[in-house]
Amino acid sequence: MKFIYYPFSILLSLCFACGNTDQQKKDSLDSNARTEENTTENQVDAGQEVPYVLAQHYFVKYTVAEDKNGAFKIESQAEFDELFAAAASMGNNGMPTIIDFNQQFVIAIISPSSDLAPQIDQISLKKLADGLHLNYKETLGEKQSFTMRPVALLIVDKQFDGPLKSEILQEI
Repeated sequence: MKFIYYPFSILLSLCFACGNTDQQKKDSLDSNARTEENTTENQVDAGQEVPYVLAQHYFVKYTVAEDKNGAFKIESQAEFDELFAAAASMGNNGMPTIIDFNQQFVIAIISPSSDLAPQIDQISLKKLADGLHLNYKETLGEKQSFTMRPVALLIVDKQFDGPLKSEILQEI
C-alpha cells in the first residue's frame, strides 16, 4: 500500500502545483491583448514603412555641380535626365531599371565626390502624417586612386507621395 500511496501523492501534488486557474488564464489573455494594442499604437506613431526599389545602372552626370548633393524628389523624366545617365553593362542584369514616371517618382540621394570609397546605406523611408521621412547613412572607407560620386535612386509608387524630409547619418 505504501508503494501506491507515495507515487499517487506525488502525482496529485504535481497536478495541483502546475494547474492554471481560469482567472489566471483570463488575466494572461487580457495582458497579451493590452501588449498587442500598445504595439499597434507604437507602429502607427513610428510611421508606415514605404516600399521602394533601388534603381540600378545609373550615374550622376559629370555636368551636375557638387552643390546638387543631398536628397530630393524627382517627378518627371525631364528632371531625371538632367541629373542622371544610364550606365548599361553586359550580362543579363546589365540594363538600367525602368522607371514609369506616370505611376512612380524617384527619391535621389547624391553624395559628394570622394576618393575615400564613399557609400550610401541603411536607407529607411517612412510615411508619416507630415510627409515622407528618409533616413540614410553616408560612410567613407579607404583611400582610392580615383574619385567617385555615390548615388542611390529609390523608385517609389505615387500612392505614397508627400513632402520629403531627410536626415543623414555620417560615419567617417
